Order: sequence, then structure tokens, then C-alpha cells
Amino acid sequence: MKSLLIAAALISTAAMADEPATAQPAAAKHSCAQPELPGKLASEMKKKSFTKRFKEYGECMKKYIDDQSAAMKAANDAGNAAISEYNTFVKQVNDESNA
Repeated sequence: MKSLLIAAALISTAAMADEPATAQPAAAKHSCAQPELPGKLASEMKKKSFTKRFKEYGECMKKYIDDQSAAMKAANDAGNAAISEYNTFVKQVNDESNA
């Protein structure tokens, strides 16, 4: 019975090994537009416009970074869950084969 269980586990593991791992999609590049520098001789209006757009650029980049951080955490959590599932299964196979 032990040899049958071990053989079944090895066959199922070999079958799973043939399945390629799912690749993570590439992260999209941010779409935040850098404001054009006004220059030293720019009018006060251009400088105020730059300040406004500079703030918008910073907020856009912070949102992009937060979104990417959340995506990385989700991918990391999924990877850790897969490791835990695999380790639990291997322990189960080992316990069954040693029983």
C-alpha cells in the first residue's frame, strides 16, 4: 500500500511539473507627465502653473507607487500561499508514506 501511495504521489508530482508556471504580467509604466521647467526668466504666471503641475506630478507618482506596492504585496502573498500549500502537501505525502 505504501509503494502504491508513493507511486501515485510521484506520478501526480511529475504531471504537475510538466505544467509551466504562470508568468506575472509586466507592470505598466506610469503615465505621469513631468511638468516643463519654467526657466529663470519665466513670468510669475508660468511659475505658479509649474508649481501646480509639479504637485500634480508628485501626487500621480505617489499613486502609481502605492498601486505597484499593492500589486507586489498581492503577488508576494500569492507566492507565500503556494509555498504553504506545497509544503502541506509534501508533509501529507511524507506522513502517508511513513505510516
